[in-house]
Amino acid sequence: MADMRQTPALERFFDARFGLFIHWGLYSLLAGEWQGQRMDDIGEWIMSYHKIPIRDYEQLAARFNPTAFDAEAIVRMAKRAGMRYLVITSKHHEGFALFHSKADRYNVVEATPFGRDIIAELATACRKHDLKLGLYYSQALDWHERDAGGWDDPAYLPERRPWANIWDFPDPAGKNFEAYFSRKVLPQVREILTQYGDIFLIWFDTPRTISTEQSRRLYDLVKSIQPDCLVNSRIGNGLGDYSSLGDNQLPTIPLTVATESPVTLNDTWGYKSYDHNWKSSHDIIGKLVRLAAKNTNFLLNIGPRGDGSIPEETVRILEETGAWSQRNTQAIFGTRGNPCSYDFAWGSLTARTNQLFCFIDDNQKQQLTINGLRTRVLQVMNLDANLPATYRQDTIQDGTALTIDLTPTESVQPAYRIDLAGVPEFAAMPMSQDQGQLLLFPHLAAAKRQDVPFVLPRQGLGDRYKKVTTEALSSAGSLVGWTDPTLTLTWDALLLQDGTYQAAIQLPVHYLQEPSPVPHQFRLTVTSAAESLNTSWTSVTENGGSAADSLLTLQAGQYRLTLQAIVLAPDRPLSFQSVSLYRV
Repeated sequence: MADMRQTPALERFFDARFGLFIHWGLYSLLAGEWQGQRMDDIGEWIMSYHKIPIRDYEQLAARFNPTAFDAEAIVRMAKRAGMRYLVITSKHHEGFALFHSKADRYNVVEATPFGRDIIAELATACRKHDLKLGLYYSQALDWHERDAGGWDDPAYLPERRPWANIWDFPDPAGKNFEAYFSRKVLPQVREILTQYGDIFLIWFDTPRTISTEQSRRLYDLVKSIQPDCLVNSRIGNGLGDYSSLGDNQLPTIPLTVATESPVTLNDTWGYKSYDHNWKSSHDIIGKLVRLAAKNTNFLLNIGPRGDGSIPEETVRILEETGAWSQRNTQAIFGTRGNPCSYDFAWGSLTARTNQLFCFIDDNQKQQLTINGLRTRVLQVMNLDANLPATYRQDTIQDGTALTIDLTPTESVQPAYRIDLAGVPEFAAMPMSQDQGQLLLFPHLAAAKRQDVPFVLPRQGLGDRYKKVTTEALSSAGSLVGWTDPTLTLTWDALLLQDGTYQAAIQLPVHYLQEPSPVPHQFRLTVTSAAESLNTSWTSVTENGGSAADSLLTLQAGQYRLTLQAIVLAPDRPLSFQSVSLYRV
């Protein structure tokens, strides 16, 4: 990927921070149920999940008459929530287009009684209300097409949810992805880029079967028509302008490449009438804050009903989120991520020029200390109360200790603005923070294999679609593919307080997966000029954190911490997020 971080298009992407994702199509009419059977999967995959024949699924188009659809109302709802852009499924895997397409008659204007161009109406409303428009387009999967992609992927067997339409077209012999790609994909992408004005971004998805040459042709087509239109990494084969994380995946560190995290408001993407596992507005606000601090945009998905109406829970949650975002606009929008190379257990930091914004997870917390800031503080403002906060800034090793007196509040994620005498600069070496907590992440570690130093490779755009075969730093910041027991990670860090410390290992938490023990075993060696101590884990918890088997008594000072896997469970490649010390 070319370095576009300084281009106007990428700057606008960074500034936007918060977007509305809309999954809507014929699947929304079914609401997660087919012939009396509910699905336990995401709603927009119902055609594949129940292997609905094309001739039956096409009958949904004859019923699609969403008279409750109101583009103006949707755009106003997004604006009130604080969102700066909108992305909608112009064509999902079902193959049905929500726009008028001359390339394929299976579209909302020609195949439904509704007969209106949904994308055109949204484009008009977005221009009217100054909301950027993005369009999702499924470039590889299309269950309405014999030659569309996914049929050559062995990961999905016929008895499971398949990538391709293998129920109508079970024989892969003679399938020609290029024929589908040239006849439908390229013409339809040209249509959506020429019929609806400026497009902020194209959101491609699920690059199965598509070749590097085809991904390149598709990318070049977008740029030839709208050079400033951004392309996400799901175009495939390492191409794209910005990185799209996995569904509901949150990064663990501030990211340097423009990145976006797509997150569902409940558990499905397309509408399911019985999915009421709604995330609260407090949860959404917390994710918005954490993602901004990780330099990652937040694309929050909703699923309208088949008639075009928006579920009442969706409206309420977005209204509550908007009330918070309006009060804290300066701390989120137009900011960049935490400028410090290490992270904080108490909450999150964002930055803008000569300002820092800190968000406190515990709204009853009365005092906060930030260690390692080197830049002089001029003022601290409580944004919730719009009043100055008292603080002091004391010199410590390699920086300062900034202590802020906080005001307990009922507001979620209270924010404080720190005005500085210059650009925020932090000490390079990780150090213990508020209440003695030290967080250590793999991207800051010195790695060795068989006692020989080496640099951990970083996954590039699109690498999340490849099978992990060796240790690497993922696009979300975790170490993935850890299978080598000779691998060690070492950090130099400062502890600023004497005390008894508990060590803990955190493994990545995957959406809707429960914590479970796994028999990986680790040892952490903590060495200073005076002593060397060890603690260990006889097992760790996937999708969660694990405390070490014994405590460590440590004096303030500089330490070298080395983590090694003593035993790695066979056939269970380890994904590692962080190791921490905290005072007990």
